Amino acid sequence: MRGIGAGSEPFCAAERRTVKSGFTLAEVLITLGIIGVVAAMTLPSIIQKKHKKDMEVAFTKAYGALETAVYSLSPDTYASYAGDVAGQSTVFFDDLMKKYKILKTGRWEQFYAKNNKIKIKTYTLNEGSQNACVGLPKVIMTDGSAIQAIHNCFAQWIVIDTNGPKKGPNAYGHDIFNFTLSDKGRIIPVGSPKYGHWEMRGNNTYCSKNSTNKQNGASCAYFAVSNTCPDDETKTYWECLP
Repeated sequence: MRGIGAGSEPFCAAERRTVKSGFTLAEVLITLGIIGVVAAMTLPSIIQKKHKKDMEVAFTKAYGALETAVYSLSPDTYASYAGDVAGQSTVFFDDLMKKYKILKTGRWEQFYAKNNKIKIKTYTLNEGSQNACVGLPKVIMTDGSAIQAIHNCFAQWIVIDTNGPKKGPNAYGHDIFNFTLSDKGRIIPVGSPKYGHWEMRGNNTYCSKNSTNKQNGASCAYFAVSNTCPDDETKTYWECLP
């Protein structure tokens, strides 16, 4: 008769059954490699979608604030769209700024220049140049956005940077948008059929993924406000943002 004791068969069998096998180093490295490849493939798309959503939210907020500010002004302060009352430009801008919470005021060169060169981008995020008529924002708001209003080239211009010069990308059609003002006090997004200066030249030059013009994006405000893609009418503006 055999008893159950130290070194007996039941205990030895139990010990053998508790032996477990783990992943080899090669298997772990292969798994990590696969995860890395998948992340590398999907991360750029995720980042781009977030950028587009951030730009859309910032534009909606900044444009809404602009509408509220302009439409709360007295009609007597409106500078003429045709340029007939250019002398009212300063009055208009001063009264407009009273509707905002201002953090800092300066020259747009000090906000957008680096090494004495203006650093802004086009709609396709290539190197761009500011429009001589419009300029760039020179007043920074407490929420980080920026604005400029100026009478030049026979019109009253308003340019907004929806998230300010520090955050970027400081690109036409992404966070920088141009508007003009009618003599009735209506905000006209540049690129609108109601405004012909850039529209007559077509969006293929001033708001298109196919344009190489250094001011490409300067007339994208119309498409952003109407939420239509300048290159594909079946898509929204932010959906097709480069």
